[in-house]
Amino acid sequence: MSFPPSPTNLNDERRVKVMNKKVNWGVLGCAGIARIRTIPGLLRADNARLHAVASRQGGKAEEWKELFSAEKAYGSYEQLLEDDEVDAVYIPLPNSMHYEWTEKAAKAGKHILCEKPLAMNEEEAKKMYEVCRENGVLLMEAFAYRHSPLVQKVKALIDEGAIGKVKYIESHLTDVLFDMSNIRMNQGLGGGAFYDMACYNVNVISYLMGKEPESVKAFAETDKEYGVDVSNTFLLKYDDGTQAAGYSSLNSYARGYYAVVGGKGRIEVPCNFNCRNVCKFTVSTGARVDNVEVLDEEKTEYTVMCPDNYMLEIEQFGRCILDGEQPLVSEEETSRNARILDRALEDAGR
Repeated sequence: MSFPPSPTNLNDERRVKVMNKKVNWGVLGCAGIARIRTIPGLLRADNARLHAVASRQGGKAEEWKELFSAEKAYGSYEQLLEDDEVDAVYIPLPNSMHYEWTEKAAKAGKHILCEKPLAMNEEEAKKMYEVCRENGVLLMEAFAYRHSPLVQKVKALIDEGAIGKVKYIESHLTDVLFDMSNIRMNQGLGGGAFYDMACYNVNVISYLMGKEPESVKAFAETDKEYGVDVSNTFLLKYDDGTQAAGYSSLNSYARGYYAVVGGKGRIEVPCNFNCRNVCKFTVSTGARVDNVEVLDEEKTEYTVMCPDNYMLEIEQFGRCILDGEQPLVSEEETSRNARILDRALEDAGR
């Protein structure tokens, strides 16, 4: 996608203004993820300022304005987009609303960080990037965990050949949802485990593999009352023989985990995707099998200090806006994710 001019290409007056400013953020909607993780991360970011929050729920925006010391509160999303002081918006709205409000924000000249999954399908994602290009604004899908040094260290070890050729990857993300009024159970709002959770599994596998699978198979358990998938499994096969599997669920014991098996070793990451503080994972190598016993295996434990992924995400997108840096989660990556999810949903009969 195209990017705004870097500070070195601006005239002197505008360059000084850009180099000295922080990104003024507006938040469209008072979602739980915004309250618990993204806004606190934004408030810690060194290049961001919470300028405005908007909600359709009466005094909710005013409540959040006081809670987070925002400068303005709006009773509609349209009013926030009309605010000329807003540079960028964060969209944590239900999945089915991402396309509409990304389009409106782009036409209002706002850069956009939109929660995952960016779109309900690849075609929507393409149109969202197109409208952003047409209006000269940036768009990035909000996979906060991708900004973590944890997954980046895992990727570096794989690329260095620490476990040899990758043969198999698996990723699990599960939880038990007790509140059936939650938007994840609302088919019309883009609910279901595929959209809410499998997108993480697809993303980490695709990031570590760096390419598209040639084959996608999937299965789903559907809640008959609500019409959404509450659990699913997908299987991927790549042209080099590598295989991968993902499992996600809204009704299974909580777990976040991914592992990579290579010809010479195994990496296991027993962490939730958006873990923070001290995080540990292991690399196992050197094993040999003697009469069904595994012998001589060496395990190396890696300790990674993980700052707040949401703070890192806000700061990185801010550098894209202010300094011309490339979005860490690229259009290519988001499009590939959407394509794989489309294929999995189709194969599962969703």
